Amino acid sequence: MRRLFNVMRSLTATILLSLAIAYVALLVLGYEPMAMKTGSMRKTIPVGSLVVDRPVAPSTLRVGDVISFRKPIGEIGIDTHRIIKIMRSNGHVAYRTKGDSNPVADPWAIEYEKQMEAHRMVWHVPYLGYALLFAHSRLGAIVLISYVCFSLAVTLLKVIAESARPRSPVESS
Repeated sequence: MRRLFNVMRSLTATILLSLAIAYVALLVLGYEPMAMKTGSMRKTIPVGSLVVDRPVAPSTLRVGDVISFRKPIGEIGIDTHRIIKIMRSNGHVAYRTKGDSNPVADPWAIEYEKQMEAHRMVWHVPYLGYALLFAHSRLGAIVLISYVCFSLAVTLLKVIAESARPRSPVESS
């Protein structure tokens, strides 16, 4: 039972550390990971997917690109939708978007001011976004902090137990 506990603890620690390193690496490399919370793109991006965007110049956007943007009509949140039309008029460029699973286009057009960056999706991983949502939740933070504290306490107790154990003359050499 003890061996199983140690294996499970090591496996959990390895997975958590790998996810944390991957998340930090994405940020350092200029990518922007986020979780897909709604079903507006479920035909191509399932709910709970980890969506990874990269900042790009708006002039590089094309019809068919999937972009993430703040909702412009007083709604709170970020949408990740596909560009379905690019409209140019008097030096202004606006992008019409639509979720792949939505029956109609979004009621707005996205415009970028000078010096603003667009956020184009580079790739996504189905269901991995749930881990990001959990890690950013209050319960997730409590669980992660508790796990780290528990692991440190177990390790400390093991070190204390090992140092208190009498050593045979063979071990002392």
